[in-house]
Amino acid sequence: MSSMKCTTTLVSCAIFQTKIGWCAVVATGKAVLRIVIGFSEREQLLKQILKEFGSAIEKKPARMSITGEMKQYFSGKEVFLNCAMDWSSLSPFQQKVYKAAMKVPYGTVDTYGNLARRIGCPKGARAVGGALAKNPFPLVVPCHRIVRGDGSLGGFSARGGSVLKKKLLRLERVNRRFKG
Repeated sequence: MSSMKCTTTLVSCAIFQTKIGWCAVVATGKAVLRIVIGFSEREQLLKQILKEFGSAIEKKPARMSITGEMKQYFSGKEVFLNCAMDWSSLSPFQQKVYKAAMKVPYGTVDTYGNLARRIGCPKGARAVGGALAKNPFPLVVPCHRIVRGDGSLGGFSARGGSVLKKKLLRLERVNRRFKG
């Protein structure tokens, strides 16, 4: 997870529970800065958010349409998750990888290698994996849909790792057996 101490702009935070655990969306008035998913306890989630954003968090709870969309997603509905995201802390390579990952449809998977080829970096599967490991917008940038070319899941940056990745793919009804 990235360390993104935000001290100049106040941010709001929406925290909610889903069937995969506690989740949060942290945003400015203009864009989402961070989506956090998969915490088993609310206190753990709060600790993570405070570590990243500290005193920049406004005291009033946030109201964002993305939280409703995420709740629908976690209830098993095919939802196109969409929100304005703050890309300013991301490298051009990360942005290219995330935009390509966003094109992988619900209920399907693609490989790190294929994603690398699509962005013009044919030998960049590891670099793509490294970029996805730092994804601050899980689900909206569906990095859980990217797997290894050998048929194994690969990693997942959200709390819960590959176990959570597998749960999300099952939620999307991906009926593929994964190695490992």
